Amino acid sequence: MIYLSDNNAKTTKGEELGVYTVILYLAPANESGVLNTCQYATECANVCLYKAGRGAMPNVISARVNRTIAFANNPKLFVENLASDIEEAQVTANNKGMKLAVRLNGTSDLPWEKLGGFLKVNLMDRFPSVPFYDYTKNPNRAELYAQGQMPKNYHLTFSRSEANGEDAERLLNLGVNIACVFSTAKEDELPKTYLGKEVIDGDVTDIRFLDPKGVVVGLRAKGPARKDQSGFVVHI
Repeated sequence: MIYLSDNNAKTTKGEELGVYTVILYLAPANESGVLNTCQYATECANVCLYKAGRGAMPNVISARVNRTIAFANNPKLFVENLASDIEEAQVTANNKGMKLAVRLNGTSDLPWEKLGGFLKVNLMDRFPSVPFYDYTKNPNRAELYAQGQMPKNYHLTFSRSEANGEDAERLLNLGVNIACVFSTAKEDELPKTYLGKEVIDGDVTDIRFLDPKGVVVGLRAKGPARKDQSGFVVHI
């Protein structure tokens, strides 16, 4: 595959559920110097998981920047290359006897539903039997999702931050799942509820489209986020 990757610890856990996941990792926010891939980024840009684990390695950072530059220079060609990657991933999933899932915003927040490539058809509509899923901090995208105005095979989870608490609570009440980063240690249990809704453990697997509706997806602070005091991380 040219741009998509299946090398991720949490997506590997998804294989236990029979789901083979491929993810696109771009340089987040303004890290590439050519394109802001996260329009609604706040303090999360400073504690982004792209700096955790392998994501902090210079060769990994360079690869993500290069992909972002390639997208910025020719987004239509980039989408066509992604389509080829998805076709290749579908073959791999079939060979594994698994269902393919695709996450296009591994470290970005781009409106892929609007990006059609040379064919002017977005990737979700090109592959209607493949579930796509993403996190987003864009309340407009999340609201369209709540209204059923996204492709039917595209699942969005809204990411709460220190700057969008009101949007997060409003969207949660509309039935959109929200992801929330807690200060909970790796070995400890997440809170049972938050904002009056059940908290599920989002660290068990990354397969968000299998989550029940109207829940909080709890994530434990990792990497630089463990030291966050901005409000991005909810301290327990």
